[in-house]
Amino acid sequence: MTSVLLWCVLVGVALLYGAAVRSTAGITVAVAAGLVAAATVVAAVRGWPPQSVAGVALSSGGVGAVVWAFGRAHRRSRTRREALAAHREARTEAGAAVADAVRLRMAAELHDTAAHRLTGIAVAAASALHVADPALRESALRHAGDAARLARAELAGARAAASDLAAIDTLVAGWSVPGADPGAVRYRRTAAAASPEVAAAAYRVVREALTNAARYATGARLEIAVLAGPGRLTVEVGDTGGEGRHGDLGTGHGLSGLATTVAACGGTLTAGPDAGGWTVRADFPSPAGPASFRTTWWRGRRAWDAALAGLAVALTMGASLLPGGTPAPREFLVLGPLFVLHAVPLWWRVRRPGWSLAAMLSIYPVAMAGWTPTPAGDLFLWAWWVELAQLYAFGAHHPRRKGVLAILAVGLVGGLALALGPGIAGDRTAVWAVLATAVALLSAPAWAAGVLVGRARARRRAAETAERDLLAGRLADVARGERERIVEGLRRTAARHADAIVAAAGKGDLKAVLDAARAGIDTLRRLLDELRRPAGADGPPPTLAGLEVLAARRQAGVRHVGDPGGLTPELEVGVFRAVEELAGERITVSYLPEGVLVEGTAARRARRRLHTLADGYGGALTTGGRDDVRVWLPR
Repeated sequence: MTSVLLWCVLVGVALLYGAAVRSTAGITVAVAAGLVAAATVVAAVRGWPPQSVAGVALSSGGVGAVVWAFGRAHRRSRTRREALAAHREARTEAGAAVADAVRLRMAAELHDTAAHRLTGIAVAAASALHVADPALRESALRHAGDAARLARAELAGARAAASDLAAIDTLVAGWSVPGADPGAVRYRRTAAAASPEVAAAAYRVVREALTNAARYATGARLEIAVLAGPGRLTVEVGDTGGEGRHGDLGTGHGLSGLATTVAACGGTLTAGPDAGGWTVRADFPSPAGPASFRTTWWRGRRAWDAALAGLAVALTMGASLLPGGTPAPREFLVLGPLFVLHAVPLWWRVRRPGWSLAAMLSIYPVAMAGWTPTPAGDLFLWAWWVELAQLYAFGAHHPRRKGVLAILAVGLVGGLALALGPGIAGDRTAVWAVLATAVALLSAPAWAAGVLVGRARARRRAAETAERDLLAGRLADVARGERERIVEGLRRTAARHADAIVAAAGKGDLKAVLDAARAGIDTLRRLLDELRRPAGADGPPPTLAGLEVLAARRQAGVRHVGDPGGLTPELEVGVFRAVEELAGERITVSYLPEGVLVEGTAARRARRRLHTLADGYGGALTTGGRDDVRVWLPR
């Protein structure tokens, strides 16, 4: 019968460990609860007394908790190893992904700066050619020369993005088309300020709408508003409709790229016909407070501390209730609270090690005073392993000085508990000194093991940091080189057309200005198409640079909140895979000290995959209204 029971225990342990490694935390908890319930039922069916049945429940629960924690730790470790391997494998593609990201950013910059500038020159020149007024033609030539010089600077990458709403005032004040009604533009701004990213996006909305109005609604009246509302900033540009004389001047992707930019700020963009004209509207929510996520302790690393505490309770209280060790009820009422007081501090063994050790050692003076039926020395020998677990935590996570003091404390208290036990004769002070030294020496290896593990962990982290910094430096060189290559290409192509515009404007030749502007736009159009075409692999690598490329290809706005600096490679892979599963135009990635929070929308099947992903990292998935999800990946 004993061998059968032993085999049943081994099968249960293997089943629980396998479930913890291969299944999510919730499923594993259900398996563990089922096994504990089964063991308890077997004990009850065999006719064991209630105290012994309770002992079986406690003991099996403690053992199950440790097996579960081991399996969960293995699952997290395997997930991170696989992610790290994926990141290292993708490093050969990381350079191409960074180059693609630079190309996409450059395409957006060129579309928003030089392309708009050249379009404005072409529209102004074409309009001035139909006007007989010499003053207006002179104004168009002057405008063309000034705008071409600005375009030349922008083609050299010398322009910084707008960072405040006042830049919109300057933009609107300087926007004009020769021959147009000076009062055709009505502008009002009630919003006093906005974050730099929102101000830059609002500037882009107004500039894109103005340029499109010049292309497709010549002669229309424009209404421009930048308004502060309850909890939001609204930018609206509407026109009354007009002639589409210059529809061939577009470079493409204007509104779609704008929608992505607005979504990356957490906003929404709408554009469409309105009362015979066209209206573009962008709504930006007010900046929210710092993102937060309430973690569940039993999914992450703290589950191991809880499992140790559960095991400590099981091996003390549970084992004492089993047949052959069942104490009298009165004795158990005294020992039970002491066992719990001794075991529960393991929950704080890493976060509050000093208080945790003090609480553990506090039970022995109670026994030394004779208030327990069990001698203090026997109690210490039975529960000594709990102090050893605490000493290991001192070595692995805290400075050496604290560890040495902890060893001395365990030696002094443990030696005193043994010296005051029955059967000790002679000078108890001398015996205490000898036993305290012995206990300290026997406890030191647990602390030393923690020190070795802590050092190995520190060396691994240092190596990973050095490797990450080396890769970051190489990728920065790739990004800088790609940008310089593109700028050099612009100097040889589109910038020549800007110079030709300046020269033609100086000669007073509007026709030559228009031809040069159109040629510059054609050149930029081809360049933008080339920049938007991926140079790397079809699937971007699972890195932050690859995430930027992925978002651009999907035309999804990914908003990054916080500093991603110091993100480990395996967590970088986790963030990429989480975003890869999300749908919709708006995705937010918040980098917090405790981990990374990814928010967006996902279909049902994607939610299941995200649940598995988050669980593998020791994180969690929560759902909200409709298809909203939040994926928590702890550091």
